[in-house]
Amino acid sequence: MNGDAPRNVNTPLPAESCPFQGQAVLRPCPRPPRSRRGSRPARRCRPVLTPPATSHRQGARVTSAKARRALSPLRPISAQRFGGKAEGGSGAPGGAAMAEARPLRLLALHGYRQSARRLRQRTGALRKALRGRAELVAIDAPHPLPAGAEDDPDGDDPPRGWWFSGPGTFEAGEAAAAPVGLEESLSAVAAALAEHGPFDGLLGFSQGAALAAMVCALRARGDPRFPVAFAVLVAGFASRAPAHGHFYREPIALPTLHIVGDTDAVIAAPLSRELAQCFVEPVVLTHPGGHFIPAAAAQKKAYLEFLERFCPAQRQAERAGAGEV
Repeated sequence: MNGDAPRNVNTPLPAESCPFQGQAVLRPCPRPPRSRRGSRPARRCRPVLTPPATSHRQGARVTSAKARRALSPLRPISAQRFGGKAEGGSGAPGGAAMAEARPLRLLALHGYRQSARRLRQRTGALRKALRGRAELVAIDAPHPLPAGAEDDPDGDDPPRGWWFSGPGTFEAGEAAAAPVGLEESLSAVAAALAEHGPFDGLLGFSQGAALAAMVCALRARGDPRFPVAFAVLVAGFASRAPAHGHFYREPIALPTLHIVGDTDAVIAAPLSRELAQCFVEPVVLTHPGGHFIPAAAAQKKAYLEFLERFCPAQRQAERAGAGEV
């Protein structure tokens, strides 16, 4: 965040240009009355700190050189108070907000037949787009899968899944009569939030997005294991398994951004839109691509606009650095 050069706090700000609403304004005392002949000279009063004017004009400009000299110097504010390093004993407006600003942290849940490492490899463009705004921390699903033809048989990073619709298999559109493995995955997410947190939200892809939606449903019901405030769901879907129907019985009151690929051949766009309808006021972003996490300019703008709702300290710092009030 690039801002203007810090102003020396020992120099009083002109009242009309003061950028801080509600800040007290230094006013000089009125000229002391002339003393009568033979009487003791009237004592010059010290300048006083008065509340700001309530009108649009914050106060009168101090134009008298004598009045300026009479103003006692302001004490410099220590930069340590803002969590930063002192630079010449000066403080910059907005320093407190800059110290409080930090990137959001998102727990990332990979898709079926992926892993935390593979998700990191496939989100390089997204992580670059979110640099300074949000960081992704990926975890592995608890269930390893048999290696497929596209997997490295000698690798130590087997593909994984969050739950199964059949013995060792999964189909997003299948109404599985006896799905297995979901409870272990919910426990794994709860453990990651507790051990590696704090986290602000979730990012899920494909089956990971479906799991993140279930976590959102539990969070909206007040489940203390999942202290997250929002979720970004890419190529998500609602589970067709009757045993999972309770997650979608009520509208899920948690902010979500849904990324839908118009040409997604793995999770068809209608499935992702159907999941979005399970939430209260979801934000839906469509892109012309397929089954991947997009990070082009249009999607980057949507990510940042959505995430900005959850980082007010960072937004305040950026505006202060740009000279906005």
